[in-house]
Amino acid sequence: MEIKQLENNFDKLKAGCLFRSIQKENSEPENIALGQISKELRYLQRQFEYANEIDRVLKELRLTTFLIKECRVAGVPTGVNRQELLAYYQGVFLTLVHQMKDKVLQLVHMMTEEIVPEKPAIENDIKLSNLLNKKQKILRTIGIEEEIKNWDQENPISKIAVALRKRTHHHHRVSGLRYDKDFLNLGFTDIATQPNFQLALTDYGKQHIKKLRLESTEHLFSGALMKAEDTLKAIKENVEKISGALVNHFKLPISQEDAQKIITEQGKMMNSFKVVNRSSIDKVPEAYKELLKMWIEKVRAKSPEKVVAIYLVGSLGRGEYEEGYSDVNIYIIIDVGDLSFKILRDYDERFSLKLFTKAEFLSKRCQKYRVIAKADGVLVYGEDIIKDEKVPKAGLFLALILNDDILEILDRAKKWMEGNPATSQLEISKKSRKLAKRLIDFMYGVVMSNKPQYTASRKERIEKINEMYPENKNVVETLFGVSKYGIWKLESFKNLIEGFRSRAEMNLKKMQDVKAGIEKQDKLKGQ
Repeated sequence: MEIKQLENNFDKLKAGCLFRSIQKENSEPENIALGQISKELRYLQRQFEYANEIDRVLKELRLTTFLIKECRVAGVPTGVNRQELLAYYQGVFLTLVHQMKDKVLQLVHMMTEEIVPEKPAIENDIKLSNLLNKKQKILRTIGIEEEIKNWDQENPISKIAVALRKRTHHHHRVSGLRYDKDFLNLGFTDIATQPNFQLALTDYGKQHIKKLRLESTEHLFSGALMKAEDTLKAIKENVEKISGALVNHFKLPISQEDAQKIITEQGKMMNSFKVVNRSSIDKVPEAYKELLKMWIEKVRAKSPEKVVAIYLVGSLGRGEYEEGYSDVNIYIIIDVGDLSFKILRDYDERFSLKLFTKAEFLSKRCQKYRVIAKADGVLVYGEDIIKDEKVPKAGLFLALILNDDILEILDRAKKWMEGNPATSQLEISKKSRKLAKRLIDFMYGVVMSNKPQYTASRKERIEKINEMYPENKNVVETLFGVSKYGIWKLESFKNLIEGFRSRAEMNLKKMQDVKAGIEKQDKLKGQ
């Protein structure tokens, strides 16, 4: 993307405020993924909005100046004379000058605040005297104190102040616009040029009225245009000086290099939200393709009308299968009302099967498994019943869908351990390996909720955990070792469960609290 080179200070200020807000946005992807923004980001966005408002008022001032110039020669509505149209445009111009004052003071106030307010989009009116008194030091440091004083309507040497004083009289007291000598003269000549009035005038009187009309028109319209142009010029110069000083003091990102870097970072952030399925049947090793094919044929032969779909999920479909470490994970969806279907008794011991009825698989309770199949699976038989499944962006919501059952998993592991005190070392090893993998995945879920990203690869998950939480590296290494080699004693298995449960409970509650807060905010917005 090519970034236009900026020439004037105000355009630099606008661009700088925009890119600074984007820069902040890039630093909090966990909020952006959820459609939420922090108060700090909202405050920066608000500054850009005020810069845009200043731009809008400048454009309207230019337009009104043009209308003041054109109303001398352009057509007017029936029942309205030109001087009344001029007075209307002048009133609009004065109102815009006062609007500009409000926008400039608000922007300067916001950019010089030390503490971000709790509700950045709700501001009080800013009085110029308060701004100058409370922030004199920072305004002097930035170098804009005198420029701000030009917006004081009592300033005797400010052209902007003249317009502000007129605006006060125009809106709150007696407007001077319609009591200008030339305005009154034109009103008189409007009457004097009517046919009935002309009959009572001598030739000299008619000439005098004509001359008065020409002179008053020239004075009124030329004077109004000159005043508007002088005021507009003073405002533009003032805004330029303030803008340049703000850009320099706050070191706003305005260069092409700055902008390109920020936009590139934003692109990376947005891409991090995407959940990409890297699975394909083509990545499955030939030996396992044959094994799957034979197993699927057995399933079809046993009861083909009952099998709706079979999904292969996990490392085998990603081409990351490690013999002796990875599982062959398969989801079977059947179209029967109970799970008496005896497929589970006839499969290779390397397979890890989950059996669902179609109604169960499509229920809210099984959203997790649909998401896993959609994000990390490949259909190997039957109808793709999740082709229209929507997977949330990487982030808190996805992390909770995949991990909010972690305490149930730990409780089931504890119950198994307590119910099988004489179980074999081999069975303890198998159970501990599966549990350790699941605990690593939960830790990655915490990472995902704080820094949106998604990968189904356990190797990459471990890398991301260590990258974001290096203080947990020893814990991760221990879990990885258990996931590879297992543990052989029930006491060690108990320590694994109890040692992780409090950590999982704390992190899960944090995630659930954040989600509840977001849902509450969304509900309030919808009311």
